[in-house]
Amino acid sequence: MNVDFIPESWGWKQEFFSAWNAAAVDEKEVSTQKDGSESEPGSVLMPARVTGREFHQYEVVCPDFSGRPGFPRMQTVPGIYGDVRVSGRFDYTASSRAEYPVPGDWVLVDCEAGALRIKAVLPRRSSLSRTAAGPKTEEQVLAANLDMVCLVFALDGGRNFLERLLERALVTARNSGASVCVVLNKADLAPEEEKEYALAAVSYAAPGVPAVCVSAKTGEGIEGLMQFLSPGDTIGVLGKSGVGKSALVNALAAYGSGKNDSGAAQYVAQNTADGFDTEETAGTAESTGPAAKEGHVREADHRGRHTTTSSRLYRLPSGILMIDSPGIRELKIWGSTDSVDDAFPEIAELTGRCRFSDCTHTGEPGCAVQEALAEGQLDEARYRAWLDLQREQQWMERRTDEQARRADKEKWKRISKFQKELKRSR
Repeated sequence: MNVDFIPESWGWKQEFFSAWNAAAVDEKEVSTQKDGSESEPGSVLMPARVTGREFHQYEVVCPDFSGRPGFPRMQTVPGIYGDVRVSGRFDYTASSRAEYPVPGDWVLVDCEAGALRIKAVLPRRSSLSRTAAGPKTEEQVLAANLDMVCLVFALDGGRNFLERLLERALVTARNSGASVCVVLNKADLAPEEEKEYALAAVSYAAPGVPAVCVSAKTGEGIEGLMQFLSPGDTIGVLGKSGVGKSALVNALAAYGSGKNDSGAAQYVAQNTADGFDTEETAGTAESTGPAAKEGHVREADHRGRHTTTSSRLYRLPSGILMIDSPGIRELKIWGSTDSVDDAFPEIAELTGRCRFSDCTHTGEPGCAVQEALAEGQLDEARYRAWLDLQREQQWMERRTDEQARRADKEKWKRISKFQKELKRSR
């Protein structure tokens, strides 16, 4: 077995096996002709992980499953392959953007020599999502199958650490199904009292969630952050442009490679081509890409440029898998209202004391939330932020329920049409 491509080193977990097996059986049944012969003889359907995406082109890693019980013999060399696309049937039956592969996804690929195609996306263990920008209410998946989400903020002044954004980001991260860690970057630029204030704000907004002050530039706090990360785990990073997400990925890579001096925040992989190239990347583990590209921060207001334009998965020397995502301009939440309450534990506790079970907490008699506000026990800014997020989430759920019904109806109409055309062609 190729040790660079051991499946577990790319985040494979045994629970994916049954999902892969079921998806492979389904795909084989679709591609089987009426007389029982396969339309694509000799093709092998194997699991692969998406490491990058550029528009409709994907980069995937094919781990080495040779010799493992239940897996057929692979027709391709284990490695990283670029310019991979979804199959025509996948493109035809997908009903929304959220169904398309994203970095971190495990997918079913047709390993026919020279023409890798993504046939299906395996069910996601977790997914970091937000409501997509624009007038249409739909899910935008940023990364999938995460074990932890690192919410990255910067302590260099400006608007790079906002408590209202922290609350919104906590809701988004908890909706993903992964654990959460708050990373306060650029600690070398902040006075001690500002660090203490930020840590206290995180502790108040998210009791029990680990928070670490780090400096990707100097290496301060990186060792403390590493205590929450494990080899084989997939870590997603979420934050605004300019807070140092890419620099953090590079600092963690440098730490894992032993290059953790103050000037070694950049870990440079062996291959540094920006594009996806199948022939150059196949068979080499270092071809997970160059070091994450870092941008500059504007001096006047500490705002960063959008340097990272698409999400990408990096495997660090320590064995940790990191998914670096573009900076967020806006963060519209996606998911259930339960996560909103999780981000405001002190308010959630009060709502259980209200006289009426359907209390809206905006003026009803016997409302424990209003009483806490009147007595000064509850911060009014937190209360208003909670109300705004509750209303936004409820509005989104009403919109998506209606859209989901329409999309499901259209999807099954397309599938039915496809099946009829398939029967006529046999």
